[in-house]
Amino acid sequence: MGLIALIIIFICLCTDNMVTANMSAMKMELKTKSVFSIKAAFCFAGFNALFFTVGYIFSILFFRGYFVNVANWIGFAFLLLLGIKYMLEMLEKSPSFKEEEAEDTKKLIRVAALTGAQFFFVGYPLELFGKGWFPQVLFLLVITFLMTVLGFHLGSKTSKTIVSKRIEFVAGLVLAIMAIRLIIL
Repeated sequence: MGLIALIIIFICLCTDNMVTANMSAMKMELKTKSVFSIKAAFCFAGFNALFFTVGYIFSILFFRGYFVNVANWIGFAFLLLLGIKYMLEMLEKSPSFKEEEAEDTKKLIRVAALTGAQFFFVGYPLELFGKGWFPQVLFLLVITFLMTVLGFHLGSKTSKTIVSKRIEFVAGLVLAIMAIRLIIL
């Protein structure tokens, strides 16, 4: 798996953060939204990197010797399942924050952990592929931060449609294609 493929996967997975940010922005005033967007972006980036690192370390400590020969199949399974999850999420309600919940740190941590947990399933096979941790986690932090801030700025109280839900479906489709690419190439 090359660097460009990994960046595409990170962008697709960060659409979850973008959808949450976009839906939250539709329920907040401009002043609250601008402050909360930075707070949420840092929290989402931190949890995404944490779960990515846990998956990476889990791969190093457990089962590496058994699964290194089937890394492509593990990557295929994880990416395909995440892609299907994203396509199905278009139909359901994503977590969001209301104006009065902008100061609720516990909810922010719960939502960040919920959206970040999927990065465990990227960190695990990435280590099996023999990729380094540092450059990938740096890309993940930057992409998460930018996608979250973008989601907040795409949404406003006057928005009638949730564009990011369509983007989430496309991201799921791209993840499924990337999964198939892993076993073909």
